[in-house]
Amino acid sequence: MIWHRSHCLREINDQPQEGGLLICQDALEVDLNPYMGQAQMVYLDPPGSSGNAFTCKLRVGKRGYESSRQAVQLPAYEDGRHPRDERYLRKIRKLIELSHLLLDETGSMFLHVTVDNLARTRLMMDEVFGEDQFRNQIIWSFQTGGRSKRYFSRKHDAILFYAKSDKHYFDITQVPIAKRGSRDNHMKRHVDEHGRSYRSIVSGGKKYIYYDDEPVFPDDVWADVSQMQQKDPQRTGYPGQKPQALLDRMVLSTTRPGDLVVDLCCGSGTALASAATNERRFIGIDNSPVAFAACRKRLSPYRLVCQAPLSQSGAMLDAAVLPGIGYYTVSINAYTVPEEELAGITRQPKDLVIEGMDLIDQWHAGLINKGVFVSYASSLREKQTPELETSLEVPLLRGTVAIMLIDVLGRRSLWTGTPAF
Repeated sequence: MIWHRSHCLREINDQPQEGGLLICQDALEVDLNPYMGQAQMVYLDPPGSSGNAFTCKLRVGKRGYESSRQAVQLPAYEDGRHPRDERYLRKIRKLIELSHLLLDETGSMFLHVTVDNLARTRLMMDEVFGEDQFRNQIIWSFQTGGRSKRYFSRKHDAILFYAKSDKHYFDITQVPIAKRGSRDNHMKRHVDEHGRSYRSIVSGGKKYIYYDDEPVFPDDVWADVSQMQQKDPQRTGYPGQKPQALLDRMVLSTTRPGDLVVDLCCGSGTALASAATNERRFIGIDNSPVAFAACRKRLSPYRLVCQAPLSQSGAMLDAAVLPGIGYYTVSINAYTVPEEELAGITRQPKDLVIEGMDLIDQWHAGLINKGVFVSYASSLREKQTPELETSLEVPLLRGTVAIMLIDVLGRRSLWTGTPAF
C-alpha cells in the first residue's frame, strides 16, 4: 500500500468526555462570530514585551521520555519588542476588545501580565470594560527564578480581573483554601453549645466571631499556588506554562459546569485543561503549531474539534491496514524525514541522531468522511507511555482509513493509503 498526504476540513477526537474547540491560527483572524456573547470566562496570557524568542523543549523517543536526556528545542513564540512598541500594544488592545465581545453579560475576564505591561494594560482594560467593572488586581507570588542585586527580585505576576457587567457571576465558596495558621493571637477562645470552637473579638462595640472549622477563601494575593517545578508531571515543555491550580481558582469561582471558557493565546492549554477537568466547555486558540501539538496531546482524553494547518514537508510514511471483525488494524512501519529538514533544530545532546519511530511524537488513527477526519485511537509519547504503539484499532465504519501524525518538529500531517499494483 502506498501512503500519500491527504486533506481534511477539520479533525474530531472521538471521546465521550466533553471538551471543546482547538484552533491553530491568530485569534484576531478567526471567525468567532458564532460565539459572541457566549463565553462565561476569558483568560488571556499573551506574549510579553521582552523582545525575546522562546523555545519549547520536546523530548524525543522512548529514552527522552524516560530520562529527559534526548530532546529538541522548537520555536514556540516571540515576545513584543518593547513595552511601548505600538504594534504590540495595538494587538493587546484588539485581544481585549475581542474578549469583551465574546463574554456573556455575567462573564469575567482574567488578563495575566508581567509588571512591565501592567500599567498600560490596566488602562486598556478600564477603557474597554469600564472602570466600574474592575474587580481585582490579583498578585500571584512565587519564589522560583533568579535573584537580583540591582533591585528587589521580581517574584510575582499580576492578573487583572474584570466583570463584563453588573450582572457578574462570582462564587468564592467554590475555591476554599487551606488555613494559613492559628487564629489565636489576642482573640478569646470559646466553645459553643454544639461543641464547635471559635475565637471572638470586640471591635468598635461589635463582636466578631470566627469558627475554627469555617472554610477560608483566597484574597487578592495568591502565594499558595507555586510555580511549576522541573519534574512536575504537568509539564509539557512549552515555555510560560502555568500550573493548573492557578487556572482552577479562576474557572471555579466565575463559571458553572457546562459554561464556556475561552483562551485566545492558549499556549500549552492549561486553561483548557482546567475547563475540561472541571466539566466546562472551551475554545483554545494559538497561532503556534508547537502550542497546538502540545494541546492536542494534553487534551487527548476529551472530545475535540481541531482546526489546524497540515504540513507539506518531504517526510514519507510507510503503514498498513488489515481489516478484521468489526475493526481495522492500522500499523505504522516506518516514518522518514529528509536530513535537511532536521538540520536547523537544536538537539540535546548535540550529536543526537533522530530516526525511525523516534521521529514521531504522537499519531492518531481514524476515518475520513465528507472532509472530516475522526480520530478513534491514539498513541502519544508521555512520561507514563514513553514508547509508541505501532498498531491501533479503528472501527469498521464508513469512510477512508487515515493516519494523523505529529512529528518531533511539531508538524501535523494526514495520510491515506492506496493499494500498490
